[in-house]
Amino acid sequence: MCIIAQYVLANIFILCYYNNTTDSRFVNREKMFMTVKKIYESDSAVDLWRYFDENEPLNVNMIGFTDCTLNKSGKFCVERQNSSLAAIEYVREGSGYFEINGRKYRPSAGSVIILTKGSDHVYYPDKDNMWKKDWVILDGPLVDALFKCYLPEGEYCFENCDLSYFFRRLRTLATEEPLNYNGFVDNAAFLLCDALTGIKNLNRKKCNRIALAVKSALDANVEGAITIEEIAEDLHYSPNYVIRQFKDQYGCTPYKYYMDRKLKLAQLYLRNTDISVTEVAEKLHFADQHYFSNTFRQHCGMCASDYRKKFAPVVRE
Repeated sequence: MCIIAQYVLANIFILCYYNNTTDSRFVNREKMFMTVKKIYESDSAVDLWRYFDENEPLNVNMIGFTDCTLNKSGKFCVERQNSSLAAIEYVREGSGYFEINGRKYRPSAGSVIILTKGSDHVYYPDKDNMWKKDWVILDGPLVDALFKCYLPEGEYCFENCDLSYFFRRLRTLATEEPLNYNGFVDNAAFLLCDALTGIKNLNRKKCNRIALAVKSALDANVEGAITIEEIAEDLHYSPNYVIRQFKDQYGCTPYKYYMDRKLKLAQLYLRNTDISVTEVAEKLHFADQHYFSNTFRQHCGMCASDYRKKFAPVVRE
């Protein structure tokens, strides 16, 4: 049985088991681990379920590598509802589709996929460019805490990240004989923190590019209409994340920046052209003249017609 089939079967078993116990973390865990071991025991994965220690803040349950090209059926899809596990996956080669909690991604070589406990997710590789990827199944309060502290809220896929050292070192430590599991998870905690710090720093550099891309989109549509949801979708990020990055960079929300740009352009039209106030409102895609007039008054301290009278040049014949 190929490793990915074993991985899927294991997770199906775990999910079914968790859903049928009153305490999914502690009831008959040893029995569960032994059953899971029989399902997917493989030389391609490092099985650490039997070492689980509920007193540890971090447990590394399994480390593996999946080569989807070895699946002769050509079919590979993992789907979980209210997932009982947390995992990190690193795409070495290939490309595919990943959806989690309503967010959609196209992970390719160099992408890191974050699977969080309780999430709804589905993922599969492109048929003509199958994934080869490392993965690790994690458990414990430290995992949730590090994900929350180091990764942006609502983001689960990160491009251009190199976690090859993280997985190589983790596998090396996990295969030492004899294995001191408590010492191993201590070292794994440092490796995990280092890996997530690297993702955070790469993401921080990317934030400036995100804010600039949002600004460019708003500037290009100052005489049109565009929403932050449309911009976020084009950038493949959540609207809240895009707004936060823009505000950190420019000190205001995208909406405020957009309205300021529209109203500054309205002032130019009122000072330098003879088009009517109604035409200015239509040209800048305000819902109607009443909304434009109220917005203009709040921004400039006077109505649009009074602004024109005060600042438009006087033409003398």
